[in-house]
Amino acid sequence: MAFFISFLAGIILFYSSQYFPFTSILIFLLFLGSLIFKKRYLLIPVLILGVFYAFIRYAPEPDLSDIAGKEVKVLGAFSSDSIQTSSGKFLQEFHINSADKELLKNIVNRNIFIFSDDEFEAGERYELAIKMGRDNKKRNPGMAEGNQIYANLIEAREIKDGKKSVSAVFEAARARLNRQITENFNDDSAGLVTAITTGYRGNMSERLKDAFNSTGLVHILSISGSHFGIFSVLLFGIFRLIIKFLPYSILQRITLYATPSQIAAALSLPIMLAYLALSGWSIPAVRSFIMISLFLIGLLIGRKRFWLNSLFFAAFVIVLWSPDALFSLSFQLSFFAVLFIGFAVDYERDKESVEEQKGKSASRFYRGGLQVLLSSILLSLSASLGTAPLVAYHFHYFSIISPLANLLITPLIGFVLLPLSLLSSFIFLLTGHFMFNSFISLVTDVTIYLVKFMAEIPFADIKIPGFPVVAAIIFYAGFGFYFFGNKKKLIPLITSFAMITYLLAHAFSRGNEMGITYLDVGQGDGAVIELPDKKVVVIDTGKSGREVSAFLKYLGRNKIDALVITHADSDHSGGADYIREKFKIKEMWDNGRIAYVKNPDEKTVHRILERGDVIEGKGYKIYALHPYKEFYAEKGDSDSGGNNSSLVLRIEGKNKSFLFTGDIEEEAEENIIHLGKWLKSEIIKAPHHGGRTSAYKPFYDVVSSEVAVISVGRNNSYGHPHQDALDLLEGLKVFRTDMDGAVKITEKDNGLAIKTYNDFRFSKTRNFKGELRNIKRLFEVW
Repeated sequence: MAFFISFLAGIILFYSSQYFPFTSILIFLLFLGSLIFKKRYLLIPVLILGVFYAFIRYAPEPDLSDIAGKEVKVLGAFSSDSIQTSSGKFLQEFHINSADKELLKNIVNRNIFIFSDDEFEAGERYELAIKMGRDNKKRNPGMAEGNQIYANLIEAREIKDGKKSVSAVFEAARARLNRQITENFNDDSAGLVTAITTGYRGNMSERLKDAFNSTGLVHILSISGSHFGIFSVLLFGIFRLIIKFLPYSILQRITLYATPSQIAAALSLPIMLAYLALSGWSIPAVRSFIMISLFLIGLLIGRKRFWLNSLFFAAFVIVLWSPDALFSLSFQLSFFAVLFIGFAVDYERDKESVEEQKGKSASRFYRGGLQVLLSSILLSLSASLGTAPLVAYHFHYFSIISPLANLLITPLIGFVLLPLSLLSSFIFLLTGHFMFNSFISLVTDVTIYLVKFMAEIPFADIKIPGFPVVAAIIFYAGFGFYFFGNKKKLIPLITSFAMITYLLAHAFSRGNEMGITYLDVGQGDGAVIELPDKKVVVIDTGKSGREVSAFLKYLGRNKIDALVITHADSDHSGGADYIREKFKIKEMWDNGRIAYVKNPDEKTVHRILERGDVIEGKGYKIYALHPYKEFYAEKGDSDSGGNNSSLVLRIEGKNKSFLFTGDIEEEAEENIIHLGKWLKSEIIKAPHHGGRTSAYKPFYDVVSSEVAVISVGRNNSYGHPHQDALDLLEGLKVFRTDMDGAVKITEKDNGLAIKTYNDFRFSKTRNFKGELRNIKRLFEVW
């Protein structure tokens, strides 16, 4: 185990040195000194090897700006089944083996996502003419930036050269099985069945995914240790039972060479490998397969209880395969879940051993049904505890009901649904017939009903606002000292108390200030206002609403006090339905000129705002400045969305004012400049993404801002912001979401505090000043 830990430490130190170069060197020297002091000289080259291996395998994220929007040709194979998008197009993953330009060398041997009008069979090789997508990363707190590459299909030519890799065969099998399940089950049921068999979750609704999150059952949707563990136990038990029922003469001859357990273990391994290939080789699945395989091999060679070595060996193999996998959330969640479960099991065994040595009669009682119950609760609590900081940091919730949900629902899925689904799946791939269809559908429907029911229980989960990453580091460091140090029992208690105290102090330190975050929603608008009285107002949602949703979750919010839609354009209102589905909306405000596909529900107050309306709260006022009932654009709006009829709001704080202008153009700007002082605002959201048709100098002169924020998409096809608008903003502090990411402006007693996402996130550095900035970010939240 020391070998694996040293190697992994070298990997971590290499990657951390890109952000904390001097601290990493110091830790490396301390680690080295510790090994020398303990006379563990053989581990020194292992540590250095880890650093060197990470260095030679390091592949910086490619810069694809040179090929964005260009037409290119690539050769490869589709590596996944298709998913139909809301636009009607199909989205499918494609593995590139070669490309036709030197510019494309950075995407060779990578997977990209192809949008097309047709579906393609996974595993088949094609030459594609594609148009590379533009940079669609959204840089906002609460969102993973991601590094997926997208392209639109222009033309496809199938290559029939007889070449088909083993992985392609399994991908084709996965796709065929997914289609069979999708066509014969409803969407949510199909999503659950494919999730536990092939790892595909494309059919599952957002609402059901949220229910699995709230109940702490989301781990079931990712093929991991529980799936492989249960499947291996069933296989092992079945093979062992079959062997024992063999004729005595055959059994006697076989057992001369191996025990029934060893034979069962040997027969189980290839089937487990087939399940791994069918599951798509995800990190949790690979780690789980390695651990289960080592356990089965342990039976073959007569060794047991070396789970900790197995866990670190699994991590070692995955890191050899892909060094940066160590920093993926999937790896971390599965690793810590197994680590905490393993130590909990060891603790329980130690406790039972002590009780047996003392001859306690209670130990006999614990060996019965109560022990099974307590063990199940212990394992569930251990996994929940081990992953809680990561889940809270990335997903901003903690499931209270998780132990109960795991106790009731996990056995139903693990011991009924999973084995029947896998058995039916393998039979289907061999014979074309999917057995137990009706019974699996019934069990799946019951499971989904229970999950949704438990998710609706009040306080099933707690929403947790974003907190500094150092709090999670404190937690894991404390348990690390306990597990691998001298096991001082107070260390986890002290670190947990320190983490909770830190979080509470951080939560109560947030003042009653008004803060406005202009989100990076691409070519669109979306902003979240945190008012001094703790209310939250959302102004526009972008096209999808996902960026706004992720940020609200980062704030720990499950309701919105007011959702404001300035006008009907999809880049402002497109995500409204998504937000309304995800959050409780207290009020909806608009200009009265929007026809909703789905009207606000009865619990939501619908307000139509027009010039002269004022909403007041403690420490702020919100003025509606445009439009009014009699206003109609004489020249007509530039599109059906009604740009010139956009709702214009001015939010006045204690000392500063913020102007939200929607997409108004010159006609509307000219119409409202007579309002004079009512328009004057220190901060303006530039109208219509800084477009030329909104660059009206008299309007900007009246507003006379100090700061301007332009909400605009990177490399957009409209040419926004236009140079005319930028010229009008000369002399102001200008922030752009395409360059700066999200922008937050907070009203302070002594002025304004402005931060951008680019300043907020960790950045690679080689100097001490840059490292100090990164250290500071360890303790910061948005």
